[in-house]
Amino acid sequence: MGYLKRYVSVFLILAMVTIVVCFDSVSEARKVTTTNLVPPTNIVATSITKDKIDLKWSSVTNATGYRIYGATVSDANYTLLGTVYTTSYSHSSLQPSTDYWYYVVAFNKTIVSNGSVHVKFTTEALPVITPPPVISPPTGKIVLGYATYYYSGDSSSYNSIVASTSILDEIVTHTYTTDGSGNLTGLIPLEQIAYAKSHNIKVMASVSNQFSGSVAKQLLESDINRKNLINNILSELVKYGYSGVNIDIEGVYAANRTNMTTFMQELYGTLNPKGYLVTMAVPAKTSDSLTNSWNGAFDYKSLAMYSDQIVIMTYDEHYAGGTPGAIASYGWVKNVVDYSITVIPKEKILLGLAAYGYDWSASGTKSYSVSKANEVASTYGAQIMWDSVSQSPYYIYYDAQGIKHEVWFENSYSIPFKLNMVKDYNLLGVAIWRLGLEDAAYMDKVGSGM
Repeated sequence: MGYLKRYVSVFLILAMVTIVVCFDSVSEARKVTTTNLVPPTNIVATSITKDKIDLKWSSVTNATGYRIYGATVSDANYTLLGTVYTTSYSHSSLQPSTDYWYYVVAFNKTIVSNGSVHVKFTTEALPVITPPPVISPPTGKIVLGYATYYYSGDSSSYNSIVASTSILDEIVTHTYTTDGSGNLTGLIPLEQIAYAKSHNIKVMASVSNQFSGSVAKQLLESDINRKNLINNILSELVKYGYSGVNIDIEGVYAANRTNMTTFMQELYGTLNPKGYLVTMAVPAKTSDSLTNSWNGAFDYKSLAMYSDQIVIMTYDEHYAGGTPGAIASYGWVKNVVDYSITVIPKEKILLGLAAYGYDWSASGTKSYSVSKANEVASTYGAQIMWDSVSQSPYYIYYDAQGIKHEVWFENSYSIPFKLNMVKDYNLLGVAIWRLGLEDAAYMDKVGSGM
C-alpha cells in the first residue's frame, strides 16, 4: 500500500511538470506567431533636387532592415530599388520634373511586413533660362583689348590703354586663374580698372585655367565646383566694379562639351539678371567636330545662347610649337568666319586680332611684339617681305651662329584685311591680344578701320 501511494505521488508530480512545460511551450509559440512587423510609417522626402530624392521613415520595432520599392509614370509596376539597414534611402540619377512613387516594407530574419502607404514626390524642374535677346548691331564696331598685368608695376598694357583711350570700347583684364574646385587667384590691376572706368571704357575680368584639360574636367563635371566658381566670379565683379566676365577656359577635353555649355548656362543665369556682361573666348574652327582634341568641347551654337559676346581666337594658325607660317592668314580667318556665322549671331562675334609674331628656328621659338619683330629685322638686315596669299608679313635671317630663323607676324599692313572682314560680315567688332604688343601704326589702323 505504501509503495502504491509513492507511485501515485510520483505520477502526479510528473503530470504537473508536463502540464507546466506544455503550457510554457504553447505560450512561447503564441509569442512567435503573434509578434508581427507593422509597415513603416511617416515616409517623407528630406531633400528633392532635379535628379535625386532622399527618403526617410520612422523606425519599426523588431525590424532589422527595409526594402524600398519604386515606380514612375503611375502608381503601379513597382520594382525593388534597394535594401537598407537604416531608416533612409537616396534615389539618384532621376529625371527632372518627373513623378516618382514609393513604398517601404520592414523585415527581420523570419517576418516581412506589409507594404507601407504609397507616397509620391516630384523632382525639381531644370532652371528656365531665357536666351539673351538679339542685340542690334551698334553704329560703330566694338574694339576690345586684352590687358595683362604679369607682376606688380607692369605698365605695358596700362600705357597702351592710355595711348588708345579714344579707340577702345572695352578691355578684359587677364587676371584670374581658376583651379579645379572653382577657387580664383590673380593679381588685380587696380590702375587699369580705375583708368578705364573713368574714361567710359567697359572693364571685364577674364577667368582662365592655364590651358589645363584636367583642371577643366574637375571643375566642369562637378555641380559643386561650378557653383563655387560662379559665386567667386560674382564676388570679384562686385568687389572691383567690373562690368562683366570673359571666360577663357581652354584645353577642355572633347568629352566635357556638354559640361562646358552647362557651366555657361549656369553662369549666364546668375550674372545676366544682375546686369553683368557674360562673354567668352573660344578656339577658332572651320567646322564642328565632337571629338577634336582642341576645339571639340566648344558647341558654338549652344554657347552663343548664354553669351553676350564671343571672342573667336582667330590667331595662332601657326603656333610656337608648330611649323613656321602666318599667324592668321586671310583665307583661314575667312573660313572660320564663314562657319561661325552659321551658328553664332554675327552681332555677337568679336574677331580676334593678333598683335604679335613668332621667330622659328632650330634652337627654339620666340614670341615678338610688333615693334620687336621690326627691331630684329633691322638688327640682322633682313628684308620684310609680303606673302600675298596669306596677306601677312614675314622675313628670314641668320643669327651669329649661322642658324636660320623664319619670322611671321601681324602689323599695320596685315590688320586692315581682317578689319574689312569685320565690316563685310557686319560682325560686332574685334578683340586684340594683347594691349602693349602693338605699335602706334597698328592701333591707328584699328581706330580708322572700325
